[in-house]
Amino acid sequence: MSARPAMHMQMRWQVPESALTLTHAFAMNTSTPPRPLFLILLAAAVMALGVTLWREIAVDPSAYRIGLALDKRGLHKLARPVYLHAAQHGDGRAQVNLGALYQDGKGGRTDYQAALHWYGQAARQELPLANYNLGVMHLEGLGTPASHKRAAEFFQRAALKGDLVSAYNLGQTLLEGRGDQPRDTEGGLRWLRFAADRGDLLAMFALGWRHEEGAQVPAAPAEAMRWYGLAASRGYPDAQVALVRMRLKQQAKQFDLGDNLGLLDQARRSPGQAQAAQNVLASLCATYPEADCRANGRFPPRPDKPLRVAWRPPTRDTYAGPTGALEPAEP
Repeated sequence: MSARPAMHMQMRWQVPESALTLTHAFAMNTSTPPRPLFLILLAAAVMALGVTLWREIAVDPSAYRIGLALDKRGLHKLARPVYLHAAQHGDGRAQVNLGALYQDGKGGRTDYQAALHWYGQAARQELPLANYNLGVMHLEGLGTPASHKRAAEFFQRAALKGDLVSAYNLGQTLLEGRGDQPRDTEGGLRWLRFAADRGDLLAMFALGWRHEEGAQVPAAPAEAMRWYGLAASRGYPDAQVALVRMRLKQQAKQFDLGDNLGLLDQARRSPGQAQAAQNVLASLCATYPEADCRANGRFPPRPDKPLRVAWRPPTRDTYAGPTGALEPAEP
């Protein structure tokens, strides 16, 4: 059995999609004369980053972009006031990233109230990441009373703008029905499918797990394997292990040793799935001696052509061990 899929709770921050989407020029962020402190900070940034900074911000010399260049290099103390300058002049991207610095306590003290304020300002501009971060803070009760219902509202606002991580969290929140949020199985599945159909691996894995375990939905092994297979084909280690484990248990005409060994070989390279892959490999090796493998870490070379054999019941427990959902790449 795989572990229950976890909610995505990592704070996310705003980064530019491409130079073509950066529309806030420095002049737009400085409708009033720059403060002396801001000019001092710019000088400090130049001294800290030199030519590298100017090459990076040449396409968008905004205070937001300067703050981002500092932020990415770990100079959070310098980035805070630069973001603040842009945030005070309405740059939603800077408002999101400033809120993230306050939330994580980078570049100064942690201030959840300030984080909520700046996320709220950016949310008024309908930035999905602002609503996602507000959802996480309400879910965890950071600077505000914990409320799954309010969290779901923020996740929905972001999901309606196409944010798949928020759609995944919304689906999980509705399906679990915890705290002040009533369970909504139909709505939860709809949002999970919304995210999965658009390529979100966490959502694919969650749908596979729920159909395998019969968690808030009828157990449906074929549907579970379909969702696991989609995520596994995209390289998601949790799904790769879960798919092989189910294939070992579910009666079929044939069992493709080459394909299943290949999936486990990929999964074991992920630190979070190494032990789980090893446990499933032990069951596969015990059941199919012709695989010429051992459960001690040695994987046989993957055959050049499919190696299919008749399926047989597993001779060893297929328990995969602890698993955990992986974090998606930051946009």
